[in-house]
This record gives sequence, C-alpha cells and structure tokens, in this order.
Amino acid sequence: MRRMAVISAGFVPVPAVDGGAGEVLTTEIIEGNEVSGDYFMDIYTIESPKLDKIKYNNAEIIQIHIHPIRWFWCKARNAFLKLLKRNYRYIPYNQALIHKYFRDNYDVILIENNMQVFEDIYNHAKNGTNHMIYHMHNDIDGTTKPEYLCRFIADKAEVILPVSEYLKEHFMQVAPNDKMKVFYNCVDLEKFNKENVSNTEELKRKYNINESDFVYMYTGRVCPEKGILELVKAFKKLSREKSNCKLMVVGSRWYNQIAKDEYFEKLLKEAEGLEEKIIFTGYIFPEDMPSIYTVADVLVIPSMWEEPFGVVALEGMAMRVPIITTNSGGLIEILDAETSIMVDKNTEVEEQLYSAMIKMREDDDIRENLAQKAYTKLTETFAFDRKNYYDEFEKRIAKCK
Repeated sequence: MRRMAVISAGFVPVPAVDGGAGEVLTTEIIEGNEVSGDYFMDIYTIESPKLDKIKYNNAEIIQIHIHPIRWFWCKARNAFLKLLKRNYRYIPYNQALIHKYFRDNYDVILIENNMQVFEDIYNHAKNGTNHMIYHMHNDIDGTTKPEYLCRFIADKAEVILPVSEYLKEHFMQVAPNDKMKVFYNCVDLEKFNKENVSNTEELKRKYNINESDFVYMYTGRVCPEKGILELVKAFKKLSREKSNCKLMVVGSRWYNQIAKDEYFEKLLKEAEGLEEKIIFTGYIFPEDMPSIYTVADVLVIPSMWEEPFGVVALEGMAMRVPIITTNSGGLIEILDAETSIMVDKNTEVEEQLYSAMIKMREDDDIRENLAQKAYTKLTETFAFDRKNYYDEFEKRIAKCK
C-alpha cells in the first residue's frame, strides 16, 4: 500500500475534535481513505488528549508535542531574523515536526494550509518531495502566506488545491503555474438536515428566545474581517424599529477558546442596552451546529474581507435557512442573487445589511423562495456534497500516482 503523509496546519487537532473548517475537511479526506484503502496515512497533528482513543485501520495519528524550550528558541530566532530583515519564520510546530517526528518514508505528502511547513518539509525530506500536494484554504497575506512562499510552492508542488476560483486567481497573479485544481469544500447533507433535528424548542428556551421572536444569526470566528461589528450596528438600528427580533452571534475568536480580546470587548460595548436581544453563544462544537441553525430565521454572512470560500454558506443552504451575504471572495461562487440577498461590502455595509434584514423579516415569500433555490443549487452541485469529497480529491491528485 502506498504511504501518504497528511500534515495538518498545526493550529487545532486533526481529526477535528475541536472544530475548524479546514480540519473538518482534512478529516473527510482521512475518512474517505478509510473506505477506499488507497493509502496508509500518517496524520501529523498538534497534540490533544481527545485524539488518544481515535483509531483508524488505514492511518496512524502522530501527535506533536512542542516543548517550551522550542517555543522560546523559535521566538528568539525569529526576533533575530527580523532584525536582519529575513523572510524565514521558525514555527515551533514545524520545527518539532521535521526534527523529531517526521518519518520520511512517503510516496505522497499532503500539506494542509501551512506554506512554511511546505518549505520546511521539502527542504528536510529525502522521499516523496516529487509528489507534494498543497491544499490551500486561506488567502495570501504578508506573514503566514507570503508571496515568496507562493512562488516556492508553485515551483515545487506537483498539485495545488485551492478551495475556490477566487483563491486560484489570486495565487496565479503572484505565481503563475499549471498545477492548480480548484477543490471545493463540502457539507454533510445527512448531518446538516433539519428533518433530523428535534431539540429546537430546547435551544430556544436555553437562549431565552420566544416563539414570536424573529432570529438573525451569524456563525463563525469572531474577528474584524468577518463583519460582526457592522452586523451588530445594523441590528441595533433594526431593533429600534422592530420588536420581537434577536441576533445570535455563534462562535468565539479562535475555535473553542473562550478568552475575549479587544474586538470582542468592542462588540460587547456596542451591544450595551441590548443584552436581551443580542446573544453571544460562545463556541459551539461542530456536532451541535445543525441544531443551532434551526433556531435561525435568517443567516447573515457579513464578511468584510475576501472570503476564501465559505463553508457556513453551505451549512445554511443545507439547513434551508435564507441567507444575507456580502459579495466576498469565494462566497460568490456559492451564492448569487437567485439564492441570497447579496450586499456590496465596499459601500455603506451597515445600511445595506439593515435594509436586507428588514426585507427578510417582512416578506415570508422571499425567505422561502431564497431558501428553496439555495437548497436546490446545493444538492445539484456534485462537488459540494460530502459523499463525493474524497472522490473529487482523488481525481485531482491522480498524477501523483
């Protein structure tokens, strides 16, 4: 059996015991391979006690422990390199991986969304570097995904898998190549099925939501680029004019961490006086998300950056929740004017969100029509269905065999 290294990004564990959109998708690849038996996979991941009891037939989980001395050493080296204006970054996860854990006996190496680890593995490994795959979930930036590493990957990878046409086009502007194959994210249509949810009323009681309340919902990370502050401001205006409406902000600043940061505090300040109407749920584990969506009358995706893809959109479509979104990055490959109310993120966003939210509240037919058209588009798009995800992966990496 051919051997594959699956190298996670190193932020949260794989399999996805603590959530994470990219980590969930990596887990789908691993579980698809469990069925197909194409490879024996070594899964390299940040450590977690939750992983200890997970066993696979065609894979081994290799948990990477990072000693405090390595953290200090990397921080010191990075400070020195910064003084020298050098590009390279010492990342504790990467350094522990290549110097202590990496087995270097692979036919194929899959790197998940960590450009620096791609370079580190390529320079360290003696086997498998002619069949390296880079799975790109996030956009290019100046720090974690800089342009010089895009050019390195374009030169060294055999296949590059961006999760949207938007990411592909942006990458190609920086590093033109003929190796990119768009590999869309997916959703589990059996899991995200409102017919299988039975605890909606219990959740409404938990969050103090009345039957007469109209509920707007945001789900995802709580950070500036996601546009939650703009959404809260739009909701404040709406709540002054319309009674019986609530806003649920589902998520935390970083996966299942509960600490608040300056941006979260700003949101709480903006929401003062509306504590009974604006509900911050904190982190919700992935297995509980289908139930959460059934509380919503409208899902709002107010992204202010160029969204790399937008798994939340697929989840909302699957749960038949009408969607308001911005014209952001990969989102426009999932949603359009027929399947959502789409607002321009570059022009008076708060006012546009407010108008869209009013429109959704006041017109049952619009909500029903948008939800149905979005669900139809989702179910008719082969690549968006979890059942096809591993097969789509295999098609794109066929040249690595």
